[in-house]
Amino acid sequence: MRISYIILVLIMASINVAQAETFKVSTSKFPEAEAVASLLKEVYQQLGHDIELVFRPAKRSLVEVNSGEADAELARVIGTETEYPNLVRVGEPVYALSMSAIVKADSKIWLSSWSELQKYSIGYPRGYRILDIRTRDLNAQQVSDSSAVVRMVKGGRFEVGIAITTDALMLAADNPDITVLTPPIESITLYHYLNVKHRRLAPSIEKLLVKLNDSGRAKEILYKSN
Repeated sequence: MRISYIILVLIMASINVAQAETFKVSTSKFPEAEAVASLLKEVYQQLGHDIELVFRPAKRSLVEVNSGEADAELARVIGTETEYPNLVRVGEPVYALSMSAIVKADSKIWLSSWSELQKYSIGYPRGYRILDIRTRDLNAQQVSDSSAVVRMVKGGRFEVGIAITTDALMLAADNPDITVLTPPIESITLYHYLNVKHRRLAPSIEKLLVKLNDSGRAKEILYKSN
């Protein structure tokens, strides 16, 4: 009887191992990526899985998830699925971020919307597809990162810099020659996306994210990781 019980336990353990998967989660590099990955790691672990975070250029990341080469996209704005039809959005958000304008401290520029940026030269950091989209019809140039944006605003290369608000405030604290305009130009909510072959996981992931967001655990994970 004891031997039969041990065999049953071993069989059940082997089934659980076989069902467990490591999901390849792709993303472009952005400052909050590791924090969001920590949140999703907890979600996937509660479902009996693990994640492997891989960094790709913004467009390549989406292409690989859309083709199924990667299993999921870490965090993107709502509507990404319209351009990449093999992506399935998880309904509960994983992160919210805002974008702010940076100007010289003695500048007379004051603005709070994208439409007001049309008459200025603009610099923004690489890696945020939303900024590529928002600045498409503006006199804008992409640079390596937010630090480069600040340097070029200080040097007069750009009249206005755009950066994620958390980055902008951090850099402004060390650079008295620049200021961050308030309110932010835009606040956006980010969602986790799955390749369509994993669409059946979406409701379970959404349910767990709701639980973590409502309990405050998500904020705890995100804050601790930043």
